[in-house]
Amino acid sequence: MTPASTSHLNLGSGTHPGETGKNNEDSFAVQFFRAANGEPATLAVVCDGVGGNRAGEVASALAVKAIVESVAACQDDQYLAAFTNGVNSATQQLTKESEVNDDLKGMGTTCAIALIVGRRLYTGYVGDSRLFLLRPSGLRQISVDHTWLQAAIEYGLLTPEEALTHPNQHVLLRHLGTRGESKADIRLKLADDETPDQSEQNQGLTLDVGDTVLVCSDGLSDLVKAPDLEQVLTAAEPPAAVDRLILMARQRGGHDNITVVVMRVIA
Repeated sequence: MTPASTSHLNLGSGTHPGETGKNNEDSFAVQFFRAANGEPATLAVVCDGVGGNRAGEVASALAVKAIVESVAACQDDQYLAAFTNGVNSATQQLTKESEVNDDLKGMGTTCAIALIVGRRLYTGYVGDSRLFLLRPSGLRQISVDHTWLQAAIEYGLLTPEEALTHPNQHVLLRHLGTRGESKADIRLKLADDETPDQSEQNQGLTLDVGDTVLVCSDGLSDLVKAPDLEQVLTAAEPPAAVDRLILMARQRGGHDNITVVVMRVIA
């Protein structure tokens, strides 16, 4: 892909450390390109780092860089392979850094990736950073959390309502890092009853003017639930929506870092 100076979308993005005084272990990037066929492309990556000392912020920054570089190097339309290559490269680099620096041992990160080429949407993710799609029919989470809670819901051990207050909310089953996952999940889930194969076949989804993609860390989605997300995204332009969502999460406790990217199709 060829770097570009502007996006073909209406964009907003921002991050905040939250209200607890912790380091901001989130990292994000929004990059613009021209695809091999000349179409404009906009990439958003959000990573939420975990680990002691400053390891989380090192992990998330390294992962964002690796994923952006992998997508930038894509010379055809194999965008999903580029996501997996970026995740794999990040995992290898995190493992290597952990082995030579005791302060970075055990570091890891989630990731959520959204790439809009022309009007086609491609996604990938690992962990519990989330992707949402707002259309006239409403807001839908199109990623699937890689958490103990999500697995418990899928196996019928908990209801979604019970999961909201369960103490294991942040137990990750997959992440990038030492012994972490090296393959991006490419399910783009548009219906509750879809099979994994059906969700993967949704990649390259054609978006309409006004469709809006939200990429965020769990510092937002833990505290601002779908009805409020939908209300803000419907009422505000992306830059203002980002500011409002971050403020809402802070006002509701801001117990974690908060990162938000909003991308809206305008033509």
